[in-house]
Amino acid sequence: MSSRVLIACRVMKAELDELRGETPEVEVRYLDQGLHMTPQKMPALIQEQVDAVSGYAEEVVLAYGLCANGIVGVVAPDQGLLVPRCHDCIALFMGSMAAYDRAFGSNPATFYLTRGWIEEGKDPLGIVENEYTARVGRDRAIRVMREELKHYTHFTFIASGHADLAPYRERARENAVFFGKNYSEIPGSIGYLERMIRGPFDREDFFRIDAGRAITQEMFLIEADACA
Repeated sequence: MSSRVLIACRVMKAELDELRGETPEVEVRYLDQGLHMTPQKMPALIQEQVDAVSGYAEEVVLAYGLCANGIVGVVAPDQGLLVPRCHDCIALFMGSMAAYDRAFGSNPATFYLTRGWIEEGKDPLGIVENEYTARVGRDRAIRVMREELKHYTHFTFIASGHADLAPYRERARENAVFFGKNYSEIPGSIGYLERMIRGPFDREDFFRIDAGRAITQEMFLIEADACA
């Protein structure tokens, strides 16, 4: 029996698996990163996982940010639900919302890449190669992606974990060069991810959703206003 179950996006798998190690009391269930392309479908699929573990988990942790409202409507089980106080997973890879806010304030026109995004083929070049080209042809796929990226000036690779990051760093740089963006790298932090595995679940970093209560967008907006 797992005392704590995380329901997480697979983009975090490398770091979470590394942190979890041989910890049988913590279970992690991964969902496809591609769900972010259809956020309206996410709540029902996440709810299925929450309901599936509610009968045996002592604590249930949702390892997602607000994610384009992809978690809005998910209802906490009888034991409640722990949810990070962040809008997307970039803050989780940076270690805190404060770190994310500093980075965003410094350069809001930044497209962030991590090892997990690249492994999942969700970097811009990966999307062009693996998804768009089959539907519309390579030339048009590139034009579409350039349009999607037109407001970004920088590609920044978040270096986190203990794996050899050279291949991921090179792929991130390749994306920047191909799409004509500035490239930079920042050190990530596994602190937030580690707290999802081991706690503590402080109010500063997590919502505690009471049993039967649904996640709402307003919870995150109120939080942002309070911190402004």
